[in-house]
Amino acid sequence: MKKINFPILLSALWLAALPLTAAETKTPAYDYLTALADQPLLDVSVPAPAPEPASEVSRAYENPPCVPSQALLPGKGFTPKVSDERRLRAIEDLLAKIAVCKPMPYDNDGNVHSKPHPGLPAKPAGYYLEYTLIVPNRPTGSGPEPVVIGGNTYMAGPVQTFRGAERIMIGNHSEVYYTPDHYKTFIRLSIAR
Repeated sequence: MKKINFPILLSALWLAALPLTAAETKTPAYDYLTALADQPLLDVSVPAPAPEPASEVSRAYENPPCVPSQALLPGKGFTPKVSDERRLRAIEDLLAKIAVCKPMPYDNDGNVHSKPHPGLPAKPAGYYLEYTLIVPNRPTGSGPEPVVIGGNTYMAGPVQTFRGAERIMIGNHSEVYYTPDHYKTFIRLSIAR
């Protein structure tokens, strides 16, 4: 920040406001202003506040660049078996797009998921990427519905927003976790080859 010598500035402004002619003075008016550059300056700068340290929990993440992964290409289903045909197709379609870095429908897709949740193995920050699983025929306002995976019945959460409650978490560009109820339950899905 530029430092200003206020008394000289005020004097210069006052003198500049006076009607001076060449006959009244031998020094042109602009010399009063250029004299300001040679005077000691008054420091009126204000120090900036120190930045707060970022913690792992409150750190904001952006979408990292997509990394193509053949490990995510669809195979012959999943282990455990996903019995719901709509979800099976939706998961396979989503994984096929993620595997080759096709654009996703939402800005949130591909974000680094940094919050720890029970049931999702603890890993370093940046390990998991989160994607929205859109299941056909589940518009906003749809209630919970049962999902059978590996012979177990889980409840998919209600669709309260356009993105719904179902997500796919990708760990290290190869591990697939399905959460039907917005992070309360995680099911590891291994792609059958």
